[in-house]
Amino acid sequence: MFRRILVPLDGTAQSNAALPAARTVAHATSASVFLLQVLDPPESGPAIDETAHKLARVARELAASGLQVESAVRFGQAGDEIVQQVREWSADLVIMRTRGWSGIQRAVMGSVAEDLLSRSDVPIMLLRPGGRRMDRIANLLAPVDGSPGGALALASGVGLAKATGAQIRLIEIVVPMMSQALTPSEYDPAWDEEALSAAHTYVAGMVSRLLGAGVMAKGEARMAPEIAGGIVQAADEHASDLIVMSTEARTGLGRAVLGSVADAVVRASACPVLLVHRRNREN
Repeated sequence: MFRRILVPLDGTAQSNAALPAARTVAHATSASVFLLQVLDPPESGPAIDETAHKLARVARELAASGLQVESAVRFGQAGDEIVQQVREWSADLVIMRTRGWSGIQRAVMGSVAEDLLSRSDVPIMLLRPGGRRMDRIANLLAPVDGSPGGALALASGVGLAKATGAQIRLIEIVVPMMSQALTPSEYDPAWDEEALSAAHTYVAGMVSRLLGAGVMAKGEARMAPEIAGGIVQAADEHASDLIVMSTEARTGLGRAVLGSVADAVVRASACPVLLVHRRNREN
């Protein structure tokens, strides 16, 4: 599972809010942590020294909980330096807050997370401002849809569940055909019934396989007006500690749609969201 967790910080209390999640995941998976702060030069010598001193203090506080922690200050463009540190340190997870960024589609996460998603194969755990602290990993929610990207994200979720003893709940959201630009005269309720039945069957089969592999798993399929809202509602109902999903589970138009789904989930979810990027993970 995760062995090296990179946490980008910017010296603010908001970005430091990612630290409890990093601590929780690191303890659960016996991972080490690397705290990185990127300064955009030019900075004066005293300012650089102060930044390094503050970052080292945060690292010591985190290490006091029994973790192996390193820290460094780098200079340049944040996205470039974070990607470079991921590669140099062989990080296999990045945990970061979404404050001040603007999203996969430039709406929530902005260029920093976008750079990571496009240039690195490392999963990213994102926490939005105002979300819950991640003090445990007991309940995971994994949206599935039968696609390669969704399966890859599920594999990450299953790995985390095995490492922590958490329960993983699979969910497939079925959007009513009526909401997909069909006129009432073209709509047949039987289509939705068939789609929901197929989703139930698929999820039940996946749950059965996970149970057979010794993973605590449950599953469901439900109708919802839109996918992101259905995922967030399920996470709230089941007090999920983490949502694990792909940012690119289909090709063509579906890829753009799923990108917007992940974006909407990150913006609305009270719990952290672990994003797995299918294209980069397969290259």
